[in-house]
Amino acid sequence: FTMIELIFVILIIGVLSAIAIPKLSATRDDAEVVKIAVTLKNGSNEIVSYALAKGKIEANFSKMSSSFEDLESSNIAVMGNYKAVLKAGSVFDCVTLEINSTTLSDMRVYYSNNANSDSACKSLQNIIKKVNYNFRFRGLHVTF
Repeated sequence: FTMIELIFVILIIGVLSAIAIPKLSATRDDAEVVKIAVTLKNGSNEIVSYALAKGKIEANFSKMSSSFEDLESSNIAVMGNYKAVLKAGSVFDCVTLEINSTTLSDMRVYYSNNANSDSACKSLQNIIKKVNYNFRFRGLHVTF
């Protein structure tokens, strides 16, 4: 190879890497958002299964669901009294999953208004809106 050919090869590699690296990092961010959404759906199903099996609901979601325990240990979710607040991107209250604490009859998802400034939070909310995350608990008043 001559020096000119080597320079062209290095330039081509530089241009290709300048295009590919941002695309790869965006793909990684999208994968994290999808992982959170899937974990949230699995955790919600685990809570419903727990409620049906035990006939009661715990105030802390981590006690009913290993998925929520994973989210909490990863600092993605903060557990409260009958609720979990999830972080996505830079928004700390992107999604809130809450059980109606007065009747313990249903579980609903609430969305943060702060999502307008963060693409990861907006992506998570859009994924969740496409799937029905609202659950009604049945069998809670059955005595064993």
